[in-house]
Amino acid sequence: MKVQMMTRFSPLLLALLLPGSALALDLAEAMQLAVKHNPNLRAAIELEVQARTQRDQAWAFIQPTISAGYQFRVNDREIAFDAASSFDTSALTDAFEPIFGNLGFIYGEMFQAGWIDGDDCNDLAVLNGFADCTELTDAFLNGGGIGADDGGDDQEPGEPLVVQPKTQQFLNLQAQWPLSPRAITMHQAGQRGVEGSRARVRQSRDQLLLGVVQAYGGAWQVQESVKVLADQVSLAEAHLADTEALSNAGMITRDILLRAQLELERTRRTLSDTEQSARSAQRSLRMLIGRPDLTLGELAPLPDIAIARADLDGLADEAEAGRPEVSAAVADAGAARAMKADAVLQFLPQLAVTGALNWSDQAAGFDSKRTSWWIGVGVNIPIWDGGIKIHNTRAAASRQRQAEAQIEAVRMQVATEVENAWDRYETKRGAIKINQLERDLAAEAYRLVEVRFRAGGTRQVELLDAQTQLALAELGLVRAKADEQLAAAELLAAAGRVNEVTP
Repeated sequence: MKVQMMTRFSPLLLALLLPGSALALDLAEAMQLAVKHNPNLRAAIELEVQARTQRDQAWAFIQPTISAGYQFRVNDREIAFDAASSFDTSALTDAFEPIFGNLGFIYGEMFQAGWIDGDDCNDLAVLNGFADCTELTDAFLNGGGIGADDGGDDQEPGEPLVVQPKTQQFLNLQAQWPLSPRAITMHQAGQRGVEGSRARVRQSRDQLLLGVVQAYGGAWQVQESVKVLADQVSLAEAHLADTEALSNAGMITRDILLRAQLELERTRRTLSDTEQSARSAQRSLRMLIGRPDLTLGELAPLPDIAIARADLDGLADEAEAGRPEVSAAVADAGAARAMKADAVLQFLPQLAVTGALNWSDQAAGFDSKRTSWWIGVGVNIPIWDGGIKIHNTRAAASRQRQAEAQIEAVRMQVATEVENAWDRYETKRGAIKINQLERDLAAEAYRLVEVRFRAGGTRQVELLDAQTQLALAELGLVRAKADEQLAAAELLAAAGRVNEVTP
C-alpha cells in the first residue's frame, strides 16, 4: 500500500521530501524551483511591499490624527488660600466702619438729590457680588459678607481655596486634521514607485530565470561530456591492453606502448577535470535554485526553443515595450515629475483643524469645572526658510531631467543588447551545420575503418580511434545545438520574453 501511494508523487516532490535522494530535473522544473526558493528573488519581492507602504503613507497628509495622554503628578507641597485666616473680618469691619457709614450717608444724600435711583444701586450691588442695593448698603454699614465667599460646588463656604493640590491627575485628548494638496502629488509619486519596484522585481525574476537556463545548459553539457569521456577511458584502456599484447609479442616498439599509456592517463585526467567541472556546475545550479541541499541526478536535455519572430526590428520593439528595465525607468520619471510638483506645493499655505479636550481630578482655576476644551483652524504661511524649499525645488527638477534622460539611455541599452543577442544566435545557429558535417565525416570514417577491420586490413587500435573521433564529433554536435538553444534563450530574455524559454 505504501509503495502504491508513493508512486502517486512526482519525482520532483519525492526528491524534495526525501533528504539525500537524487533529483532528476528538467529545465522547467529547475526554473519553477528557482522562482519559489531563490532568496535573492524573495528579497526583491519585499521592495514592492515597501513601495506600497510608502505610497500609503502619503495619505497621512490629509488623514486626521488623534492622540490621548494620561499624567499623574505629585507636587512638592499643597498650596491653598484661606481668606478668613489671611484677613480678619472683625478688624476690617472696625477699621472701615466709619467709611462704610459715610458711604451709606453719601448714598442716602445721592438718593435724595436724585443722582442715582434704585436701579442704579442694584446695578452697583450686582457688579460687587451682592444680591441687591439693600445687601450692599448693609455690607458697607457693618462689614457683612467679607470672608464669606463661596468656594464653589466642591468647597464648603469658609474653607481654604486650594490652588495646587499635593497630587493631580490629567487626561487629555488631542486631534489634528491637516488639509494639504501635497497628498495628491505624494500619492502619485508613491504609485509610480510601486510600479517601478514591481518592474524591478520582474527584472530580478527574468535575470534569475536566464541565469538558471545558462547554468542548467552548462551543467547538462558537462554531464554529457563526462559520459563521452568515460567511454573514451574505456576505449583507451582497451587500446592499451591491445598495445601491451602487441609489445609482448615483439610486434611494436616501446614508444608506441608509451604513447598508449600516455593517452590513457591524459583521458583519465581530462575525465577527472570534467567531473570536477560537473560538480561545480551543479553547485552553481543549486545556488540559483536556492536549495543547496538538493542532490541532483540526471539532467534532461534542453528543450527546443523556437523563436517565432526572426525579425530583428520586431524583437527590438518588443524589448522596448516589454523589458522591465524600460518600465522601471518610465515609472521613475513619473515619480520624479510628481516629486517636482510636490516641491512646488510646499510654497502654498498649509491649513489644519486642531482641537483638544482636557480633564483633571481637580477643578481648574477658580471655578468648579474639571474639563476644558478648545477647537480652532490654523494656517501656516511659509515666508522664508533660508532657501531650503527653493533648493528642494531645484533638486527635484534636476532629478526629473535625470530620470527622463535615463529612459533614453535604458532604451538604447536594451536595443543594443537585442542586437548583440541576435548576432550570437545567428553565429551559434550557423555553427551547427559545421558540426553536422564533422559528425557525418567521422561517421563515414568509422564505417570505412570498420569494413577494413572486418576484412583484416586494419588493427583494432584504428577502429577504437575511429570510434573516439565519432563520439567526439557527436558530442560537438550536441554542444553546438545546446549553444544554439542557450543563445535563443538569451535572445528571448533580451526581448523581454524569457518566460517563453520552456513550453
